[in-house]
Amino acid sequence: MRTSIKLVSSALAAALLLAAAVATASATRLSVSNQNIRVTWTSLEKTSPGVVTVRCQMTLEGSFHTRTIAKVTRSLIGAITRAQVKQESCTNGSVAPFNGVDRYNGTTTPNTLPWHLSYESFNGTLPTISAVNVLFNRWRFGLTVAGLCTGQYGAETDNITFAASLSSGAITSFTPVVGRNTLSLIRRDAGLACPASELISGNGRVTLLGNTTLITITLI
Repeated sequence: MRTSIKLVSSALAAALLLAAAVATASATRLSVSNQNIRVTWTSLEKTSPGVVTVRCQMTLEGSFHTRTIAKVTRSLIGAITRAQVKQESCTNGSVAPFNGVDRYNGTTTPNTLPWHLSYESFNGTLPTISAVNVLFNRWRFGLTVAGLCTGQYGAETDNITFAASLSSGAITSFTPVVGRNTLSLIRRDAGLACPASELISGNGRVTLLGNTTLITITLI
C-alpha cells in the first residue's frame, strides 16, 4: 500500500511539474488591461555629464496597437501620439519635444510624432515577470540652456529603453534603463557648445488615458 501511495504521489508531482512547464513554455504573449495610455513625469531629467541637468514636467500619450503583445524582440507594439512639456516647470534650461506645436530656437518645432514603441525584453523568471522593457524610437527634442547650448537631440539610431516595473501585474513605474538612456546630438543651432549626448532619467507613472487607473500587464 505504501509503495502504491508513493507511486501515486510521484506521478502527481511529475504531472504538476509537466503542467507548469507546459504553461510557461506556451506563455508567449502579454496582455495589457487597456490600450490607451498616459505617462507622466513630475521631473524628467536630461543630463549633460559634467555640464548641467535640465528638469521638466513631461506627459506622453499614446496607445498599444492591440491588447495582446507577442514577446518578440523589436516587434512594434504601439505609438506615442502626443508629447507635452510644461515649460514653466523646467529648471536650468528648457526642452521642446518635436511635436509641431512647441517653440524652439524662435520657430515652431517640426513634428516627428508618432514615436514608435517596440517590445524589447522582460525582467524576472517565467512565469513571474518583474518588468517589461519597451524601446522608444523617433524620440526627438530641442534643448536650450541659455548662453551654452541650443541643440537638437534624438538620432534615428538611438535606442531609448524604458523599464515598466510591475507589482502584482500593475505598472508601478516607468524609468529609463541605465546604459540605454542616451540621446545623441543631431545638430547645434546656437550657443557656445552642445554636449555630444544627453542622458535621460526620471521615474514616470503610467495610467489609463483620461484617469488615474493603473495599467496591468499579465502573461498569457
